[in-house]
Amino acid sequence: MAPTGSCPFLFLTLVLLATRLAQNIVLPDSYERFVSEHVDFPKIRPPSGQSYCNVMMRRLSLTHPGCRPSNTFIYAPTRQVRAICSHTGRCVYPGYNQCDSHTAFRLTTCRLVFSPRRPPRCIYREIPQTRRIRVACNQQQPVHFIRIL
Repeated sequence: MAPTGSCPFLFLTLVLLATRLAQNIVLPDSYERFVSEHVDFPKIRPPSGQSYCNVMMRRLSLTHPGCRPSNTFIYAPTRQVRAICSHTGRCVYPGYNQCDSHTAFRLTTCRLVFSPRRPPRCIYREIPQTRRIRVACNQQQPVHFIRIL
């Protein structure tokens, strides 16, 4: 037996409204976000007496609304990072579009060591490294993920 009354029409209206709202949502460009949060070239020098990680995490608002547990900064031009997806990397997980770099990159990983009740006074420890990286690639957004190998 089919439902009667205005309930089916109300449900259909709500579904159509939700679909229309979902089409209007604009997600941030993950490539641009990746670059702003992970690529620091040329490397910024913090003011005298201040920690690189503490300055960078605050500058990029990675301490709001809470302290991000860790973040990695790569000291290379974006073209070198993007090239991992095309010719300077090896795509080990093609189904997931993940490619590993052949060469190592200079980078710093910032790890949270103290998280106060009220950010942005988060305290980070710097871990400088030279490591190969894994990035996620696709045609619309060249790089949008990083993992240290």
